[in-house]
Amino acid sequence: MHELVKLAKGVIQPGDLTPGGTLRPEASERLISLVFDDPFLTKITTRRMGKLSADVMAFDVASRQLVRVPEGTEPSAAQIANGSGVGCTLRALPVQLFPTLSLSFLRDNANNPQLVSDVEASFARKFALEYLDLGFNGTNDDNSAGFLTLNKGWVQIASEATSDTVKVNIDPGANGWRASLKQLLDALPAQYRAQAAFIMNTGDADTYAMELGTHVTGSALVAESPLRRFLGVPIIDNPYMPAGKVLLTPPTNLVFGLHTEMVQTRRFNERARAVEWTFDTACDYEIVVKQACVYGY
Repeated sequence: MHELVKLAKGVIQPGDLTPGGTLRPEASERLISLVFDDPFLTKITTRRMGKLSADVMAFDVASRQLVRVPEGTEPSAAQIANGSGVGCTLRALPVQLFPTLSLSFLRDNANNPQLVSDVEASFARKFALEYLDLGFNGTNDDNSAGFLTLNKGWVQIASEATSDTVKVNIDPGANGWRASLKQLLDALPAQYRAQAAFIMNTGDADTYAMELGTHVTGSALVAESPLRRFLGVPIIDNPYMPAGKVLLTPPTNLVFGLHTEMVQTRRFNERARAVEWTFDTACDYEIVVKQACVYGY
């Protein structure tokens, strides 16, 4: 069992566990920080949740919050900057991940000094990708049909936001992406335009770039290039964003909350010859200011 001893550090250290399997705060923080380092998650609002329910405000997204209240008079609910129109409530729902490391992998890496950090980074990356996939494609939160019903993601929330979020029927196949993005931009309230970004599927963003007719062979399609902007508004691409759909909103208007209490258990399965982990976490997604988002579909 000497291979297992080499894993007894960092996030996966037995000493990091309190009775019952809950990761100690410093180990939980380390894992959450690795997850939040994902390039897309660094652009949006991420929230460490100490409770399963948490209020989130978006003062950087909300606009026209200045008011004048006469002396001796209390501000009304509509005049308070943290009123209902400027915030949302996250309600974290439990999700689990079951990673496995084979005995042969541990033996092959018995002398690898980076094994612990590699395993930690691998687990965190897997968490981040799963969270992103669910954040873009989750359709419900009742677990009625597996993964996509673990939680409602941002696209689903925007589609259900009734009159608060403008919805635009686009047809890039017939009209091209430039015309479609112009439709979305015209529908966005002017006060949010300076902070907004188009959030698109990577393939759709590449198709738009080719439409521009200025692509030079060998030049990278990177976020800061002209090919990742439309009329000065940045385009943030992600492969998990559903193709043919677009969110136009300040990136910080999208919120991802992750509960800071993580339960981890680990066992060695003799018959399977593998180390089996169970991570039990809770997360939620929201759009803080629904009026600051335009949904193209």
